[in-house]
Amino acid sequence: MRMSSLADYAVVLMSAAARHCGGIRCNARALATETGLPLPTAQKLVSKLSAAGLIESVRGAG
Repeated sequence: MRMSSLADYAVVLMSAAARHCGGIRCNARALATETGLPLPTAQKLVSKLSAAGLIESVRGAG
């Protein structure tokens, strides 16, 4: 089975987000830095994963 690179990046992003589970909130910029993904890609994936109900996200600083 082959996965697209975006799906592979989503798995990497989800595992990074899971490491912060129960801790402090982290933003797309922090996840991008931690995983080495470009920021626009991380933002796109956070949006898609949130829409799918796999992660919770809020817009803005709050």
